Amino acid sequence: MGTMRYFREKMQRRNVTQDVKHYEDCKQLFLSIGRCFAVEALIQFFNMVDQNGVPTKNRPPYYMLEVGSNKQVYYDSVLDKFMDQFLLQPTQDRVEHDPVIDEDFVHNYSVCILKYFFLLLDFKDAVREGNGARLATLHKVLVQHFKSCPGFNSYAIEMLINVVQNEVFLTDAEAHNCVWASTANWTGGPGRNVEIDLLQENRNKDLKKQIKAMGANKTNKAIDRSSRASGGERQIAENYDQQVNRPVHSSSHSHQSSVLDDKKILADLRTLKPFNTIPNRKHDSFQEISSDPLATLDETELARWLSRHKKNLLLDAPIILDNEDEI
Repeated sequence: MGTMRYFREKMQRRNVTQDVKHYEDCKQLFLSIGRCFAVEALIQFFNMVDQNGVPTKNRPPYYMLEVGSNKQVYYDSVLDKFMDQFLLQPTQDRVEHDPVIDEDFVHNYSVCILKYFFLLLDFKDAVREGNGARLATLHKVLVQHFKSCPGFNSYAIEMLINVVQNEVFLTDAEAHNCVWASTANWTGGPGRNVEIDLLQENRNKDLKKQIKAMGANKTNKAIDRSSRASGGERQIAENYDQQVNRPVHSSSHSHQSSVLDDKKILADLRTLKPFNTIPNRKHDSFQEISSDPLATLDETELARWLSRHKKNLLLDAPIILDNEDEI
């Protein structure tokens, strides 16, 4: 009880597999489980019976509820305390450390899920807000995460190339364009940005549909003209549908609400109480897991890896950057 695999089987999410085509299904399951672990952590933090209970710990004084500025001060301070307790706990040395006999590995597993969950939420929120500077910072964080996981070295290299290009190789204007052009807002409004490559995939889908509709009239000139107008045609059609209040066609695939699944997960977590420290408690499949996702990262090997790829990148660098110490 309490592992990702356990909840996958209990929720009967058979579409959650390693196949890249089921990425969205895997993401939705992880977000559901991550939300429930976050709620369980808050229940533990406020010492509540359940999610509908009354806080008996870290609750604000009554006078704070009457003044708006005091409310914000309380919220900031209590959230900082929550992060210090669950996300910023001190960990042992990542490479060499003595095992702790009384360590709670179920608690470590749960904290690890929380850290991955909030990292994903941070990335998704930065995309929605179109915050290029925040995304650039997260790319630096992801270099370490991808390097610490076997089989994800190619993703670590992509993140490294992105960071080096923006920080070293590109001019200030080019770097600014790369950082702030990674998202696009097609429909307008705050918090509605999407990744630029996802927008391009949608445009390609529209273009293929238009080319298929040409039939015998398909020519290079017609395809070129249609490709140039594909984005504008889509926007015109969407604006027209909005003006005439045309209802949006529902998808042919129905999606079951995750509310019932979330309730089942929360009920199991209330029974398990993963954030209560119980010495030498373990999951069957995770006998000794660290609460730090980067515990397996060998910093010495990471330094050698960075140095090696720095030299590889310098092979295609401008002449003024021949000295590798300038990176």
